[in-house]
Amino acid sequence: MRYTIAMPALVLPLADPAATRAAGRALGAALRGGDVVALVGDLGAGKTTLVAGVVAGAGGDEGAVASPTFALIHDYRGPLAIGHVDLYRLERERDLDELGLDELWARPDGATLVEWADKFWSRLPADRLEVELIHDGDARRLTATARGPQAARLLDGWRAALAPRLG
Repeated sequence: MRYTIAMPALVLPLADPAATRAAGRALGAALRGGDVVALVGDLGAGKTTLVAGVVAGAGGDEGAVASPTFALIHDYRGPLAIGHVDLYRLERERDLDELGLDELWARPDGATLVEWADKFWSRLPADRLEVELIHDGDARRLTATARGPQAARLLDGWRAALAPRLG
C-alpha cells in the first residue's frame, strides 16, 4: 500500500552541519514509537549528521551516533529508542530478511531511521516520512514528505518544533 498525503512537503535550507543537527533535534522531539523515517541523499549530504540531531532530540546521546555502514543497524537508547539502519552496502533485497526490520518498524518503544532507503523502497512501511538531503552549493537542502497518516502527524510535529527557528 502506498499512501498519498495532500500535506505540502517541508523544505529547509541547511547552511551547515549545525543547522542540520538542529533540524534533526526538532525531528527527534516529534518522534513517537513506531515512526519510520526514510533518509535519502548522496554521500556526504548530511544523513548521519541529521540522525545525530534526531537522537539528541529524542533524549539520547548525540555523540554515540556513527554511520552504521559496517554494522548495518545501531540502536540508540533514550526515552525513545532509535534504530539507525544503513542500507548502503546491501546489494540484494533478500539480504534484508536477516536484519529483522519488521520488528524495528513495529516496536512501540522506538522509531527507526533508514539511510539509503531508496535502495529498497518496497521493503519499507508505506506509512513513513521521506527525507531527502541534497547538496545546494556549500549548503544542503532538506525536503520531507509524509506518506501516510502517522507520517503526517510526525511532519506536523516537526513543523511545530521548528516554528521558533522558522519564525
